[in-house]
Amino acid sequence: MDRAGPQIAAQSPHNHEIADKNPSKDAPIVTAILTEGRHDGRSHTVSETGRSLMSAQSMSQKLAEFGAQGAVSADDVLKMRRVVFADGVVSAEELDALFALAERAPEGDKEWPQFFAEVVADFYLREEEPQGYLTPEEVETLKARIMRDDGRVTELEMELLLSLLEKATQTPASMDAFVNDEIKKAIVGKAGGAQISARELRWLQRRVFAPGGDGNVSVTRREAEFLFELNDATAGKENDPQWAAFFATAITNHLMAHIGYQAPSREDAVQRHAFMSDQNANVGGVFSRLANASVAAYRDAVTSVFKSTPHNETQTQHNAQRDANIAEAERVTDNEADWLIRRINRDGALTENERALILRLREHREDLPPQIADILDRAA
Repeated sequence: MDRAGPQIAAQSPHNHEIADKNPSKDAPIVTAILTEGRHDGRSHTVSETGRSLMSAQSMSQKLAEFGAQGAVSADDVLKMRRVVFADGVVSAEELDALFALAERAPEGDKEWPQFFAEVVADFYLREEEPQGYLTPEEVETLKARIMRDDGRVTELEMELLLSLLEKATQTPASMDAFVNDEIKKAIVGKAGGAQISARELRWLQRRVFAPGGDGNVSVTRREAEFLFELNDATAGKENDPQWAAFFATAITNHLMAHIGYQAPSREDAVQRHAFMSDQNANVGGVFSRLANASVAAYRDAVTSVFKSTPHNETQTQHNAQRDANIAEAERVTDNEADWLIRRINRDGALTENERALILRLREHREDLPPQIADILDRAA
């Protein structure tokens, strides 16, 4: 599969293609294709370079009729579905043509961002096993596609990035860093000064608790640091009223529930996929009974499945360590307490968000080290 972006020649574990820099935004030229495996069983070779170019031109022409007024309608999306998914596989040419359309038509009905995100997710996350994994090389090609116009991430593209984080099983740190940087630019780069609106707050909520993000649904130290940076940048501004509550919830999550589900590495996922594909293993039956199950029942069922997954001694040790980490997670450690004190005392004054955080922590006073309890008393 060709996952090389229009501005980058990258070789990832998922492909064997080399792409040249794109001289035309609407028609990327694949200059050399060594061998590309596809789900339809076909294999593309160097002799098919001309055919790839013709396909790219044809796709650009087919999509040229859409977005003429700078917007894509629900009816346009319905027509594009028939074009893009005609053969059941999203190609690099189709993807580049859609990114070109997104550049000239960033607005539209709600079906447009949904369709755009769906196509990109199919290309990057669903067309190879194990599904759901984004590699560092693929992140670079994705960034090249997004930043190829004026280096600015549009709202449509931000929705795409957040959707990928929500749908992915695991993404590299470079994906988190890219999304964080673009959200921060949107917040601090406003003409009237840094401010968090309802739109940016929604982005932050999706970013921090995205399953494919840094800590899955738990808040990591990097994510907590990112939120404190935004807190410092927007202190005293007319932010969305729910920003303080979200900040307090997220930091408390980091302090008291930061050890949670950890996605297996891509290598481990390959082994698990082989197991899950075994028709003798009734994995589907286990999960089908969890629709209305309690949290405890869900945890027990998932544990029963993966305990039966073949694993080596290293994996056994990993599971034992993870169990110990979960048991420890709800207790705020001295290291965490020291970090929090440094962050709160960084500028010598409590912000509105930090006061909201302190009020939240008072609810868990019995689980806090003495040094945090002192802060709670001083802020009373």
